[in-house]
Order: sequence, then C-alpha cells, then structure tokens
Amino acid sequence: MSVEVRHITKKFGRYPALHDVSLKIESGELVALLGPSGSGKTTLLRVIAGLDFPDPGAGQVLFYGEDVTNLPASERKAGFAFQHYALFRHLNVFENIAFGLRVLPRSKRPKESEIRARVEKLLKLIQLDEYGKRFPSQLSGGQRQRVALARALAVEPKVLLLDEPFGALDAKVRKELRRWLRQLHEEIHVTTLFVTHDREEAMEVAGRVAVLHDGRIEQIGTPEQIYDQPASAFVYDFLGNVNLFQGQPLGGSVKIGDTEYAVTEKGGPLETPAVAFVRPHDIRISREPGGHATLAARVVRYNTAGPFAHLELRRLDNDGWFEVQLSKEQFNELQLNTGDQVYVELQNVRVFPEDYSI
Repeated sequence: MSVEVRHITKKFGRYPALHDVSLKIESGELVALLGPSGSGKTTLLRVIAGLDFPDPGAGQVLFYGEDVTNLPASERKAGFAFQHYALFRHLNVFENIAFGLRVLPRSKRPKESEIRARVEKLLKLIQLDEYGKRFPSQLSGGQRQRVALARALAVEPKVLLLDEPFGALDAKVRKELRRWLRQLHEEIHVTTLFVTHDREEAMEVAGRVAVLHDGRIEQIGTPEQIYDQPASAFVYDFLGNVNLFQGQPLGGSVKIGDTEYAVTEKGGPLETPAVAFVRPHDIRISREPGGHATLAARVVRYNTAGPFAHLELRRLDNDGWFEVQLSKEQFNELQLNTGDQVYVELQNVRVFPEDYSI
C-alpha cells in the first residue's frame, strides 16, 4: 500500500507551489509533511489525494505501484480528515461514520448488517462506544475529530490523508489526540500521511518527517535524524529555537569573538562567510573565563518559571543578543542576576552559509 510521488511540479498561475517534489511513503508508514504556511505541504497532500493535479507532464502519483496521476479522488481509495471535521450536523455519530458506506454504488455497498458491524467496531476503536446516538453538537472538539477519523476509516481506505487534523483544538486536547493517533496507527497500520505546521506534533507522532520550504522538500528522515543532523539552515531553524552567531571560517573551525570552535558538520563551504547555529540548551555559562568559555556577555533578563531557566544575554564584543536555557540546578549554582557579566561556551555548533537569515 505504498504511496509515491515522482518529480511533481504544480503552479497556480505564475505562483510555483511545488518544485520537482519526489517522496515515497512505504506501506504502513506514518509520515508527516511539516512546514510553515505557503511551503506547499497541503498542495502536495491534495495532489496525492486527487483533489488537485500536477502540471501537465510534470510528475506522477503512484499508489502501490499503480499510476493514479490522472484518476479523481473518488477512484483512489483514500480516506480524508480535515482540520474542521466537516461532520454532518443533522446526522448522529453512527450515521456520520456510516455515511461513506451508504453512498457507495449498490454493487459495492456492504449489507446493512456489515455496515452496522463495521461502524460499531470503529466506535470502539475511537473509544466512543456509547456515543453513537449523539449529534456532533453534543461532542467536544476532540471527540468530533475522532469521529471524522472513524468516518475516513469506514470505507477501509488504502491510504489515510490528514490535513492539519488537530489544528482547531486547544493544546491539551491536541496532545491527547496525538497520543491517540499514534496508538490507532499501531493497531491498524494504514499508510498515513498528515500535514502539520506544528513541529512538536510531527516529531511526536510520525515515524518519518518531510520538511517542506518554498515548494521543495528540504529534508526527510526520522525525527531524530532531522533534529540532530539538519540538512540546511532552514531545517535547523524551523525545528526549534536557535541562536545565530556571525563567525569567520578558518579551515576546520569558525571564529566567534576571540574563540575558535571546531566544526563537525557544515551546511556550506568553509571558504565562504558563515553563520554558526547553536541551540539555547547547547550553551554553557561560567562566572570566570576559562577553557572554551571565553565569549563575554551580560545577563539582560531571565525567567525561571517552569522546569528550566531561560536567559537573554548580550555579547560584549558586538552587542548581539542570544538566548540560553539552563537547568534550575545550574542557574541556582551560578546565582545569576540581571547585569552580571558571564563567559559562555558554545557546543554542538553547526555552520551554514551567511546568506541565510531567520
């Protein structure tokens, strides 16, 4: 039940939404399309679904090895669930889930007893066994989204396509449904592709994540791969808070202030001007200079609410500011106050070409 797109290009007028995009989702995989608004992720999902089509002669869509590029959505055996549920308000939960089965051509429609058995099984699967007679207005947002997913699954799709499925829900419900979706997928193993702009959602739920930017796939890999080994400055920035330090490349190192940092991984040639990327939790602070802690900075403000202490510092050499995340224990040991001068060491430095900016 694999899904594959090959060299897809899609324009809306003069606007290029997708540029030569290729991607393969293996049978039973759960893959996230992650990116900011306008990155092309929803357009790619719609092309896979058959709701949009590539430009003529500009790519192929294959379901389990069969070319479906020119087939409409109704012939692709894909299930859909969208951000705003699209449940029928005049139908109860049971009939909403059964809807896709009841509108099948008579020759393909299951018997009434089979429809009832399938819906009851799905109600149990989505943990709403006792809610079959309720109407959408009587459900919470999270419950409505589970009904929408059950309706998509009722027709036994070969591929499940989800477009920002939890986008309309509050943070707590989103987290609960992310866990539920992962458990659901482990039970049914339907090939699933879902769109999200929420990096935490993608990293928590998906087995692999495809990061899109300006209509192209910047990187695809496991959550660990794309976080620990970002292929570009955009991926590094998009997947979490990051500090930028202007630096001058020197062979196998980069000089920041008066300190040289070894570069273990780089995003561009070291011969060109570069920017060092460092995450807030990869910065160490000392009261006195020593070792690699030689970049002088001043504490501008700090916030100790929550499990970590978050600090804002300003460099003394060029007035640039950056953020640091420390454990509460580290912060208490240092006894820092606003205005204190400190010395920082940058760890896990990644270098990319200077022309990237956040």
